[in-house]
Amino acid sequence: MNAESMLPIIAIVLFMVVNIFLKRRTAEKTEMGKAISLLTEINQNLKIIEVFAYDLRARKFKIGSWNRNKAKLDFLDERLHTALVNTFSMTEEFNREIDAAKKYKSSSYLANIEVDKLRESLTRSKQGLEEWFAANKDKKGLMPKRRSLFG
Repeated sequence: MNAESMLPIIAIVLFMVVNIFLKRRTAEKTEMGKAISLLTEINQNLKIIEVFAYDLRARKFKIGSWNRNKAKLDFLDERLHTALVNTFSMTEEFNREIDAAKKYKSSSYLANIEVDKLRESLTRSKQGLEEWFAANKDKKGLMPKRRSLFG
C-alpha cells in the first residue's frame, strides 16, 4: 500500500480515537459520570493489586480520573468523600514508591508496599460508591448525556 491509500484509513482511526476521548470527557461532566469514572479507576486498581505480588514489573495505580475530578466531588456525602481522599492519597504514595523502585532498580521498595492496606481502602471506597449509585440511580439529572461528534 502506498501513502495515498493509507491516508483515509489513518483519518478514520484518528476520528474514532478522538470520538472515544470526547465521549469519556463529556460523561465526566455529570455527577454520575464522575462517580462512574472513579469506580472504574478503583476496579482497575483492585486488578493491579491482584497481580502486584506476582508481577516483577510493578504497574502504577490509576489516578487520572481522581486528579481530574477531586475538586468536583461535593455531591458525595462527607464519609464517602473522606474515604476517597484517603484511598487516592494512599494510591499516590504507592505510585511514588513504585517510581522510586523503578528509579533505583530495587525490588526492596516494592517489598515494603503494604497492598493489603490499599486493597481494604479501595474496597471501602468501592462499596461507598456502589451505595451512592443505588441511592441515586433514578435521578435523571445525574445521568451522563449520550453525545458524540455526530450529535
